[in-house]
Amino acid sequence: MADARHVTAILLAAGLSKRLGRNKLLLPLGGETVVRKTAKAVCESAVSQVILVTGHEEALVKQAVEGLDVRIAHNPRYAGGQSTSMIAGIEAASEDAEAYLFVLGDQPLLTPEIVDRLIARYEESRPDALVAAPVFQKKRGNPTLFAASLKDELLQTSGDAGGRNIIQRLKTESPEKIVFLELPNDDIFLDIDTEEDYERMLRKFP
Repeated sequence: MADARHVTAILLAAGLSKRLGRNKLLLPLGGETVVRKTAKAVCESAVSQVILVTGHEEALVKQAVEGLDVRIAHNPRYAGGQSTSMIAGIEAASEDAEAYLFVLGDQPLLTPEIVDRLIARYEESRPDALVAAPVFQKKRGNPTLFAASLKDELLQTSGDAGGRNIIQRLKTESPEKIVFLELPNDDIFLDIDTEEDYERMLRKFP
């Protein structure tokens, strides 16, 4: 197993769920909420620290993860897009973090094993690798890991672009600095933006 002692996971749970019209993180799924299932998977992985960034309906999201080993970081600027939550998470992270793993709050099919394998893929490619991401049939998804050496650039991101601009820059300038974990299916890429998405997700939890 790779050394994950200095990997901080940042769980992005601040969004407005505009397309769905209700907070997708609080939807019931297999006896728990979407955000709790996601957070549990990350907490059971080998990461050294889990920071959950709240924003919209902060009190309800905090209640949903009660009892889990997460540090809450509230993002008062959450309406400004995903990048504001990424920044809030980085600012709350341990000073000795060597990498940041960004996880979307609505990834209930994520498993601790996938998180650990992604970290291992990154570790085995150091010192060259700066970014690690899962892929299925050439489609890249989340969670995505960024080396802490990219911290200043991450702190300059804005809107909903997140780390995509950094990845695009690296793909152009230094593609060898991005490594991928090939997955057997796209389960963890499934998200909940519509009622149909939610119905499909419910079928994954009989």
